[in-house]
Amino acid sequence: VRAFNAQMHSVSNSLWHSSVTNDPTEWNTGVSHYEDLSNQSLGSSELVGIAPYFENVAVFAEDAIQIWNNNVNPSLRSLVQVIGNTGAVASKTIKEIGDTDVYYLSRSGVRSVKSRDSSNAAFSSDLGHAIDDLVIADMESSNLNTRKACAILDPRDGRYLLALGDTVYVYSSFPSSKVAAWSTYKPGFTITDFAFDGKQVLCRAGNVIYSLGGEQNTTYDSCEVTIQLPFLDAGKAAHNKMWTGLDATLINDWNFFVGTDPVNISQYEKVATVGKTTYSLGRVGLSSTSTHIALRMTNAKAGAAKIGNVAVHYEINEAG
Repeated sequence: VRAFNAQMHSVSNSLWHSSVTNDPTEWNTGVSHYEDLSNQSLGSSELVGIAPYFENVAVFAEDAIQIWNNNVNPSLRSLVQVIGNTGAVASKTIKEIGDTDVYYLSRSGVRSVKSRDSSNAAFSSDLGHAIDDLVIADMESSNLNTRKACAILDPRDGRYLLALGDTVYVYSSFPSSKVAAWSTYKPGFTITDFAFDGKQVLCRAGNVIYSLGGEQNTTYDSCEVTIQLPFLDAGKAAHNKMWTGLDATLINDWNFFVGTDPVNISQYEKVATVGKTTYSLGRVGLSSTSTHIALRMTNAKAGAAKIGNVAVHYEINEAG
């Protein structure tokens, strides 16, 4: 059940229900309303969830999304757009980001409904393409876990947390810093619900309630964290480079590993353990030649740990 535009809204089977305006308890009088959305598009016979989208409302089935004008007067409502061949498989994964974007878990992975241009025409973007193979494998392993998947948008830092089985997929998007990245966490239990109490993000596993980071979001453990970057070519894939060093802005102790063979992506060599920002101290030295380089950073020390950025220094050799 969702509240917006002075009404409560819900879905059941193919029906979109709305309560009496300004009366969330009244659903059964002549001034309440329901709409049968299976009459509007193929794939809408089993609705999953609902979310606001701009001044409209997005109603999700598993294989279709309908965008409706959400006038409080049901007789003035109209279908704006149908997005076919996509939809949500778990109602609690549908989360609006402001009023311009809606994230959800689909059969093909994590997707979002967003505006294509200034007309606000909606389309489904491949938000989760970087982790879709992992997500799909988790969904295929358990249909029950898929249906029970849940998510929350952390109000403290804006991250989208999606709990699917025993894994939490976290999307960090900070456009001004040009950051868009996925992380995976294994908490050791299966989360069935998320909530925010005004101070902390809470999650439920069975009859136990856990707090993520505590009320101040400053409680940390010492589990190992791994950051893996893809193989990079510095914009010149066919040129050999002499990799001469790296710098990083960081907090806590991090182990740095370097891979230089894109044919053998599991081969890495430890090059340093770094405990503070290096830019004013002199770079970490490297001495490798290859066309590509990949970095892996690990941390297992208690307390806050962060990497702000990494710079790799190199010199161009001859073209391959």
